[in-house]
Amino acid sequence: MIAEPASPGSTAPGRTGSVAIVSDYFLDYVGGAQTSMREQKLALERAGHRVVRVSPVHGPGRRVRRSADGILIRPFFTLPGVRLAVIPNSEKTRRTLRLFFERERVEVVHVQTEFGLAHAAADVAAELGIPVVHTVHTFYWASDDNWNAPLEPFIRWALNKALATTLPRQSITPRPVDNLLRNMVLQFALRADAVISPSAHQARDLEAAGVRAPIAIVPNPITTSPRPPLPLPVGEPPRLLWVARCEGVKRPLIFAAAAVLALARTGNGFSVDFVGDGSQRAALQRLVLGHPQLRVQGSLPHDAVLDLMDAASVVVLSSVGFDNQPMTIAEAVSRERAILYCDPKLREGLLHAGYLADNPDVSGLADAIVDLVERPEKLRELSAGAALDGEQFSGERYVEGALAAFELARSRLRE
Repeated sequence: MIAEPASPGSTAPGRTGSVAIVSDYFLDYVGGAQTSMREQKLALERAGHRVVRVSPVHGPGRRVRRSADGILIRPFFTLPGVRLAVIPNSEKTRRTLRLFFERERVEVVHVQTEFGLAHAAADVAAELGIPVVHTVHTFYWASDDNWNAPLEPFIRWALNKALATTLPRQSITPRPVDNLLRNMVLQFALRADAVISPSAHQARDLEAAGVRAPIAIVPNPITTSPRPPLPLPVGEPPRLLWVARCEGVKRPLIFAAAAVLALARTGNGFSVDFVGDGSQRAALQRLVLGHPQLRVQGSLPHDAVLDLMDAASVVVLSSVGFDNQPMTIAEAVSRERAILYCDPKLREGLLHAGYLADNPDVSGLADAIVDLVERPEKLRELSAGAALDGEQFSGERYVEGALAAFELARSRLRE
């Protein structure tokens, strides 16, 4: 059941209790989910609610450590490359969480991943009668190719062991490992008392896959900004900003190839900054050789990314079929910048600020770049539209939606 949008005055966890945000991801890793969790916490705290966090910690040392706002748990090991902490759903983990939830008087367990720590938190919440809310950051797990298909039985066995559960075998997508990971997300959403989806299209897909818990559509918030947005740059060639992980699912090479074509068609009439790291960064650097207008910056601190966003006229999102509701969109509209995108399923934040390419291929993206570069009035129109789209990502709007989801979970638990 997809829930109606929240209305002001929704009920909240008691002021003496707390909301526990639980994540299997390292919170210091730069990613959309981590940024969203940080902004969620700030939004709830500004509204007067107490938030504690449970997440993995790097390096040697004590297995469980106190942090300024919760606890950090040392993983059993970390998967290289993807930097994913492996914390099994074991009795030791559950005992740690049980003591923490009781000490902190946790009233809502807000889980934002689907691996071992998340399952341990949900198991303990069930024991203690605490409602579980599951924010699904992505139902669209996807790999670059199908080389890992023969490993699916082993990966399934390892996940079932680490999660202390049995994952379903629903056919969601053709690639075996991608399908397994999507079933992992589905299985957790099925056990939650309420689900939050930052986008409407993902909510529909979760419902179609069999989720019967109420699904609240609550976009990822942007609650912090170090300064007001700067006016759109004028009197100089437009700058575009591509910011994401340099991985195949984000399609940096496709966009770079489109930019090369568009440079030739516009007489080098624009530039692009590529920000992000990943397995395709080296290939991206090779592709842009000989084009000084295309700059590969690598990973940058958040403040530096905001500087580039303010200097840009357009922020680019080149993924197709992978993203739920990217934090890139929320940040771009908060800086009053246009968004060039090519996935027609994406909606949130794009009604007035978005420019949808005719097709997601190199040719469609190149045409879109040329059109935007040659029509400065369109850039001004989209920038003005971004100011209108930004309201849906406000901290106040997020708190209303989240508190309504918490109450839906509490009500369902009482049934």
